[in-house]
Formats: sequence, C-alpha cells, structure tokens
Amino acid sequence: MRSSRLIAAALLAAAVPLSGCSILSAIIEAPSDLAVGSSKSLGGSFDAISNSSGSSGHAQQASLNQASYARDLAELAQLRAPGETLADSLRGISRVAEDHGVSDWEAEPPGAPGPSPGELGFVYVGSNVGTASGGHAALAADGVVYHLQNAEGGLVLVVRDGWSAFHTVYQSLGNRPLTVAHLDVTPAVDDAVQRAFSRLYVEQELALARRDAARDDVAWLEAFAAGTAAPPLRGAGLVDPARAGDPDAERLRERVGSVRREMAPSPSADVESLRERLLADFAERALAGAWGLEPAAIAELPAELAGPLGADERDSLESLSAELEHRIAALLRSERPDRGRPLLLAQARWLAAQRSLAENRLVVLDPFAGAERPDELDEALRGKRRAQAAELLRRGRALVLAQGRLDEASLNLVEEAAGAVAHDGRTDAAGPLSEVGLRKLPARARAVAATPPAGELGALLAGARARLAALDARIHAEWSYEVVRRNCITELARTANGAFGSDAEVERALGARVPGGDEPFGFVPLAFFARVRDRLRVDSIDELPARRAVELERVLAESPGPVTRLRESTSYGSTVYTPRLRDGAFLLFTDDVFWPRPAYGLANLGFALGYSGFGLAAAPFDRGARLRAGLSGALWSMPELWFVNVRKGTYDWAD
Repeated sequence: MRSSRLIAAALLAAAVPLSGCSILSAIIEAPSDLAVGSSKSLGGSFDAISNSSGSSGHAQQASLNQASYARDLAELAQLRAPGETLADSLRGISRVAEDHGVSDWEAEPPGAPGPSPGELGFVYVGSNVGTASGGHAALAADGVVYHLQNAEGGLVLVVRDGWSAFHTVYQSLGNRPLTVAHLDVTPAVDDAVQRAFSRLYVEQELALARRDAARDDVAWLEAFAAGTAAPPLRGAGLVDPARAGDPDAERLRERVGSVRREMAPSPSADVESLRERLLADFAERALAGAWGLEPAAIAELPAELAGPLGADERDSLESLSAELEHRIAALLRSERPDRGRPLLLAQARWLAAQRSLAENRLVVLDPFAGAERPDELDEALRGKRRAQAAELLRRGRALVLAQGRLDEASLNLVEEAAGAVAHDGRTDAAGPLSEVGLRKLPARARAVAATPPAGELGALLAGARARLAALDARIHAEWSYEVVRRNCITELARTANGAFGSDAEVERALGARVPGGDEPFGFVPLAFFARVRDRLRVDSIDELPARRAVELERVLAESPGPVTRLRESTSYGSTVYTPRLRDGAFLLFTDDVFWPRPAYGLANLGFALGYSGFGLAAAPFDRGARLRAGLSGALWSMPELWFVNVRKGTYDWAD
C-alpha cells in the first residue's frame, strides 16, 4: 500500500511539477470564491457568538478568534528582538490586535485561550486545475486549519482559517476531495503544535509590518523630495474637517474633554514616528474642533436592513456610547505611539451610534471604504451574494446589538457585515476575511498636511531605500518559496516538528517525526500525506468526497441507471456541473474512473484541440478566452493518458 501511494505521488509530481502551495483566494480562478469563503468566515464568527454562553459580551467559551488572539499575544511576548524599543513592542501588539478586530487593546486585553481539546490532524487536499494543481496539505486543530501558501512576492506564509471556510473554498468551490488523518494526541501536544504555528504567524506578521512601514517611509520621503502631498493616513478619513462644529461631536467633546499635545520634533530619519504623531495630532484636533462623521466612511444600507432599531438595540447603542466615551478619555492620556488611529475610530463609532439613536436606524462604519476591489459576476451570482450579505447583517444585529455584546471584535463583525451589504454583497471587498483573524477595522484614509523632516532629503531617502532593501532581503532569505526546498509541505513539517525540543519528543508526541522535504518526493502533498498515514500515530481517517462526487451520488440515487450515469459523465450534459472557461475545455470527467481514464483522456485531448481551433477564430471577439480554455484543456488531458486525474471542474457558489 505504501509503495503504491508513493508511485502515485511520483506520477503526480511528473504530471504537475508545480504542485501545492497557493494563495487561498487563488485556488479557484473565479470571482466568487474569495467572497464566498469570506462570507463563510463571517458566518462562522457569528456562529461562535451564538454558541458561546454568557451575557453582556462576556462569553465563557472563547471563539476561534479570541483563542487565537490570546495565543498570538503570548507568542509575541517571546519574540522581542535585541535592541527593540518600547515603541516597537507596542506597535507589534497593535499589529496583532488589529488582525483580530481590536484597535484599543489597552481597554480589551484578551482572556486565556482555554485548554485545547486535543483534536489534531493532517489534511490532504486533492488536485484540480488552477493553482495548487498537485494538491495541498494542512494541519487542522480544534476547528482551525493551519497551512502554508505561496503568497504574492514569492513568500511562503502561514495562513489560518476556520474549518468551515477552508472546507467551503477547497471542497465546495474547488471541487477537491479532502482526506483527514486524525492523530491520537494529548491536549498538551495539541497546544504545543498550535503555539508553534502561532509563533510563526506572529513572526511573519511583524516582519511584514516592518517592511510595510519601511515602504511607507520611502513613499513619504519620495513625496517630500518631489514637493508633492504626502500619502494618505489610514484612519484620518473617518471624520471630516469640513464638518467642524458638528452638534454630536460638540456633545462628545463636552463629555470627554479634549487634549492637545505639542508635536515634539522626532529624529530626522524616523518617518514612522512622524506619521504616528501626525495622526495623533489629527485625532486630537478632530475632537477639539468637533469634526463630524465623514459621509463616505458610513456603510450605505437599504432601509429594510437599516431600521428600525429594537429596544434592545437602542439600549446596546446607549451602553456602547458610554463605553466609547471612557475609551476616548483613556486614549487621550495613553502613551501608545500609534494612539491616533484607535482614537479616531472610537470617535467615529461614537458619532455613528449617536446618529443611529437619533434616526432610529442602524448607522455603522464601512470597513471596506476606500479599498474596493474590481469584480465581474453575472447577475444571478450577484443576487445570491446580496441575499447572503443581508442575512449576515440580520444575524449580526440579532447576536451582537440585540444581545448587548459590546466587545470591539463583535462590533467589528457587524461593521463587516454592513460593509458587505454596502458593497454589493462583497464580504471580500478589502481582501479575505477569516474567523481566526484577518479582521478589517474601519480605517478610511485621508491626506494630512505634513512638514518634511529635518535633514537632507536625498540622504534620508537613500537610507530609507537601503533599510527597505535590507528588510526585504531578510524576509526572502527566511521565507522565500522554492519548489522543492521550501514550500507548503516542507514548512508545514518543519513548524510541526519545531513545536518540540528534540526528535525524541516529537516521536513521543506524534508517534514519529512529521515527514519533511528531505525525503524522495517529500515536497509533493500526496507523498507527504501517505507518509503521515504510515508513520504518525493516526487514530482515524475521514474521507470527504469532492462536491461533484457528492452531487453525483445524490442524482444517481434519485434516478439510477446507465442513461443518468452516461449523461453525468459528460461536462456538457451534466446536471450537477456547468462548464466554465477557467476549467479548460474538456468533454468527459475522469476523476471517477480509472481503467478507462487513458481513453477518456484521449477523447478530452481531441476535444480540447478542436476547441482551440474554434477559440482561435473567436479570439478577436473574446480576447482569446476560448483559445486559452482549449489550450488549458489539452494540457490537463495529458496526465489522463497516464492514468493521472487532475481536472475535476469547479463551482461558482456554495450556499
């Protein structure tokens, strides 16, 4: 059995040389997969609220996001670099907290993550066309899926998803079978492995944050050198200086007071500190000048979803306003170098809550404002997406506002749902969401007048560019993608093994070392998973068929017989699949047959070549879309001639 799996892995590696490791949003080259996955994540976050116990926002059962937040901060405390300043440490906390929907982390420290149930397993994701053609592998623990992906810029980065979103994107949309090998481990082992992946995640996030800051330094210094306006500051677009003297903002100022600190000069090369001080000064001026809410920062909701407010919702908004007043007063006194953004967000949320109460309809900030992404969908899918977003907002109102759950992360979920409604149902309007992190706080940007730092701008710019190049080189040296030596499989194994101090500890915890890339075909997901099954202490195996296989079983049960089976074996006759150009041109499905596969592959190859001729003629009218589909179809028919199936078809939507 073991040798047959390795032979299959070798064939797959030969047929699909660039196997595994892809961005989740690119697994299916479809406009809806990221939106559906993000919707599932948002729904999963609401499920966590619904399933938790307690009241007034004090749940006894931590959600995936809360547990992950606590674990991340614990690992962050262990990662302080030599020479790191207090300001650097506070910025690191802010970066981690923002990923979990928290801006004012001083007011909302996370609770303990709680004991791990000891549910740990490895997941094999079957092959299909598109990226990760040769399959993928991940580690699942307590409802969270950890996997490494080849991100933009050629980096291998750890990603965390809730199981529901992972299953939706890979199995329901990607039409890939999933196999889960559940391990027999103790809760302590489960916790150690999750902490190792959390440590890698935080380490990568901090490195990327430093690089982002260095890029901003270069952009600001380039603007100063060119005599143009500095780039906009995130968060400054939540309030509007042109609306000074707003009545609600004047009431807020009366309740919390206002503080204006002098902007002390910073070291000439510290452009990051300059940006932070500018934003803090902007926030203080907004409070002192009673600036009103920026209209473009508000999520535009249809009347049937915005109101009217229920009595419980009004009580919650009153309590939220009082809590925000306390937080604004505390932030005015805070020594956080980056206090400007949470201070502006708290002001904007208070103004939105007051408008909600005055107008008796829901007014919330739009976390996707200013970060819209292009999208092309047919109207049928748009309708499904709108309906899904509307239902998410209704759930959010019922679970968060009506039940008085006033923690910032829960409020942020309502903002995300409202933002999805405002953006035609796009839950991914500003990038992917995750119920384990990757939240999107409202942070609409605005340009703020800035004075160039002291010093010779040319020298400052050269120094900033050198620092950026050094940071970029360090990141690529640590995490750059290499097909064989460093990919989603090698880093998955390295991180899991690194959770323990020695090989002996790994063997006691898992039964054996997690197989790495130093073994033959060790970088191939199928070979990796075969070794996991053979060597580790596996308790049970779950086989989760691809979506078409599930649908086909249902159709054959309802209408058995050779006619139904023949119809469903063809891509153009099937009732459970619709041909899509991104899947390539093909005639026959080969994932559910074996011995006839070469003959089917030959038929698919001939069909694809013929379709390519049609595509060539149609190229002036469709920009080569059908030609590319034909050539892709021919390419993915070739492995079928050698009994290897890759192509299975994909889907646009999952309810």
